Amino acid sequence: MVELLVLLILTTQDSLMQEVRNFIREASGAFSRKDSNGICSLIMLDEGNPNLQQLQSALYNMTEDSIRTIVQKETKIESRQIKDFISHYLIFTIASCLNKPSMADVYELLSSCYGTFLSFYMPADAQWLTALLMNLSYSLIDWAILADQENPHAKELRISDAAAKHLSRAFNIVISDKVPNELEESKKMALYYLANLMFRVYFKLKSTRLMPTMIANISKAGVELSQYPMNQQVTHHYYLGRYHLYQLDLRRAERELSFAFRNCPIPSQDEETDRVIYNNSRLILMYLTACRLCLGRVPSGELLQAYDLHTYFTPLVTAVQFGNLALLRQTLTTPDLMFWFVRKEIYLLLKEKLTVLCWRSLIRRICLVSRRPTDPPQMRVQLGALLHIARTLTGDETYDIFDVECITASLLDQGYIKGYIHSQKKILVLGKTNPFPTIYTVEVIEEVLS
Repeated sequence: MVELLVLLILTTQDSLMQEVRNFIREASGAFSRKDSNGICSLIMLDEGNPNLQQLQSALYNMTEDSIRTIVQKETKIESRQIKDFISHYLIFTIASCLNKPSMADVYELLSSCYGTFLSFYMPADAQWLTALLMNLSYSLIDWAILADQENPHAKELRISDAAAKHLSRAFNIVISDKVPNELEESKKMALYYLANLMFRVYFKLKSTRLMPTMIANISKAGVELSQYPMNQQVTHHYYLGRYHLYQLDLRRAERELSFAFRNCPIPSQDEETDRVIYNNSRLILMYLTACRLCLGRVPSGELLQAYDLHTYFTPLVTAVQFGNLALLRQTLTTPDLMFWFVRKEIYLLLKEKLTVLCWRSLIRRICLVSRRPTDPPQMRVQLGALLHIARTLTGDETYDIFDVECITASLLDQGYIKGYIHSQKKILVLGKTNPFPTIYTVEVIEEVLS
């Protein structure tokens, strides 16, 4: 019985070892034949990939030294870099399937694998590996983010920063490709894919200072975004929209985010796919809504309901429409809502812009309500009356007449109101024609943040 058990164990071990040998031979053969589909089917870092799961089971009890030995023995190709790559990949595969792996350690293994890959991706004839580059790059960023999440109290996301440097090297290889192939056969096929991954990391690091340089380099690359798959286009427009929103360039942000939202995929019959589509559409709509609110464009209530954003934005819409400074302040200071806006990095934008629009709406409503048939064509508003209403609405007695005069002067200067202030009499005198131009038509000059 014991002998039978030992024989069974040895047979199982031989079977698993043969599985590893087969993988190495197939990978070596795919590299030799420059078989893009073949190598991607073998080395595809996706949890749903059956080849990966099967390989993890076969490798589970092997050591790093035994892996390197068997790779050297079974790999027929002469390239040391490819042998190192296969070894790094197999060692990473073992570490990634442990019950409680150190994410930082797993990332380091994948980082070694990625660095080795780039060393033999550099030559001009390596464009056939572009699909594998894209897959490895996506996994590199995912593992880097997981590794940083393992240490949530760290002041810096060092691993994500290291991953961004890897991607930057890959991006430079791709954008420097001068081989006159069709786009589908060029390294530049990965251009926007890598750019989108880098933008993702930059926002994660809260450091977008390198984005203008990347955007400028992409524009010089000689390829149009419209030539790439729509999912890459949507992602790129989304990140550009986020960037322009951060820079307070609201009109450009709206154009980019509008494109991204309009071109999101149509829901399918697959529940998992539909969930991803919904979450992505909701994310884009969230920033688009914030942008449009600041431009004076009211979002559809049905749309906000459909994407479960009404709780956050409907009170802001009401506050801006009616000039309700109290409701605006309450919404932006309610702990749950405030935390959500801060986490989404739109709190300061909304507070600054919507406060301005609330004051404009308040002054407009006062003019409409208080106007009498006998009043002159040029409507006038007593700043003292405006001060009284502002104090009543906000409960803030610290406002004084000079605050109201400064706010009104700012609205005039920005073009949200047409007219002038009679400083001695503390009166706002409105223009004869269109004293309250449509907010969206007002061209506000913003100082772009560097």
